[in-house]
Amino acid sequence: MTTLRIAAADNIKGSGLELLKKEFGADAVEVRGKYAPDELLEKIGDLDALLIRSGTTVTRAAIEKAGARLKLIGRAGVGTDNIDKKAATEKGIVVMNTPFGNTTSAAEQALALIFTCARNTARADRLMHAGKWEKKDLVGAEVYEKTLGLIGMGRIGSHVAKVMTAAGMKIVAYDPFLSADRARQIGVRLVTLDELAALADFITIHTPLTDETRNLVNAAFIAKMKKGARIVNCARGGIIDETALAEAVKAGHLAGAGLDVFAQEPLAADSPLIGVKNILLTPHLGASTEEAEERCGWQMAEQVVAYFKRNEIINAVNLSITHEKSLTAYVELAEKLAKIAATLLRGAPVAVEVNCRGEVFDGKDTGEISAAAVIGVLEKSGLGGLNIVNALSLAKERGLAVASGAQAPGPVYHHRVDVTLRSAEVTTVVGGTVSGDRTFRLIRLDDADIDMRLGKHLLFLRYPDTPGYVGKFGTLIGEAGVNIEHMEVGALESRQRASMTIAIDQPATDDLLKKLLAVGGVEKAFYCKL
Repeated sequence: MTTLRIAAADNIKGSGLELLKKEFGADAVEVRGKYAPDELLEKIGDLDALLIRSGTTVTRAAIEKAGARLKLIGRAGVGTDNIDKKAATEKGIVVMNTPFGNTTSAAEQALALIFTCARNTARADRLMHAGKWEKKDLVGAEVYEKTLGLIGMGRIGSHVAKVMTAAGMKIVAYDPFLSADRARQIGVRLVTLDELAALADFITIHTPLTDETRNLVNAAFIAKMKKGARIVNCARGGIIDETALAEAVKAGHLAGAGLDVFAQEPLAADSPLIGVKNILLTPHLGASTEEAEERCGWQMAEQVVAYFKRNEIINAVNLSITHEKSLTAYVELAEKLAKIAATLLRGAPVAVEVNCRGEVFDGKDTGEISAAAVIGVLEKSGLGGLNIVNALSLAKERGLAVASGAQAPGPVYHHRVDVTLRSAEVTTVVGGTVSGDRTFRLIRLDDADIDMRLGKHLLFLRYPDTPGYVGKFGTLIGEAGVNIEHMEVGALESRQRASMTIAIDQPATDDLLKKLLAVGGVEKAFYCKL
């Protein structure tokens, strides 16, 4: 095997490095610190694999400079915000992470901040070192028999729930894609986001930063929280509106907060958080333990060995291909259909079924199509790092049953994919096909037969099947400065409703959705970005 060149940057250390040296030779592995931007541009073209942590930023310019030699960028940790994944995908470079190596460390940092905020430990330490004994001003609170609200119930949130249950806390959780059965297994009570704000004495966040979660904890949310509650965030900066949080603590509405992540890192000197009494700040230490660094380094090394020696791709965050090249378009279609179904579904999904119809699927493994549908469903919950390798295992972890089937071609569309998504309350079905020019078409919404080209931004409306609504909707959309690209109306016979699907040229604002819902008789108004 030709000698590889692997750069282990950002001071990656531990037994993983020894594994790489054993498998590829000591001369193949360069252990070093953070790459400066100019230095990376100069060196990246000589590498087969670049392994980093959070220090080095891999930009589009660096990836384009890499040439054809670079095959893999590995992030020894979870977050890949410092890698231009779109540019890497365009160049055929696999981007991998180690999503489970720092689970315990991140959970323990959240636990540490909960207890530290509850007992004012950090402020007490500062005062003591300043020679001040201010015991009366440092009265804290017990966590025992208090209510802990968790936003996000993945591995980290589940670990926090387990520990704090043992500490005597009552646990409520908000996770729109966690099934009730799975919640019972973990021992938490599922609630709405508003209910969580009103019930919790302590709140901790364990969800990725996405369009849906950005500023999720804003001034309106904080106003609904209990007076004297505390909030902790070790997930991602940007989920909490930092100005609103600082004002709430200064005003005494919240008793305190503990933050390990920030909208801008390193934390800006003019941040509204700095200097606020009872706000505890730590410099993104969630994964900064010897154990987490060892696990992430070892897992990344195993993945590099699997890739270069066995052609296996593990924990790729940008995998967008299928081994069945003739089905590539249907893999992409299934993900889009599943995102639509997840948007329209009421309640947490408990099962997804994918049916592929037509000769194009005969004798072929459609597993990637089912995995793509799972990705579409789970991405609506805010999960990041999903791919066809880990989608099914993550579905199982969240209590989402996955099934697939095949049927004969239909009379109108000879090749089609139908995604059926079920919650405890309802079932929704979304169908689509791919036309000869690789155009994605939406052909079914529940029991409504339609035919419309899919766009990037979609509006879905449910309303009485009576005249006059098309004009009203068009007027409101036009007044919002939004252009309609395509539109299709179908009758939902079983629900005695009409269904309108509208492709628009930009995202629908909350204000537009409110105005559409305010039209008399309108049952639902949803927006979905594909």
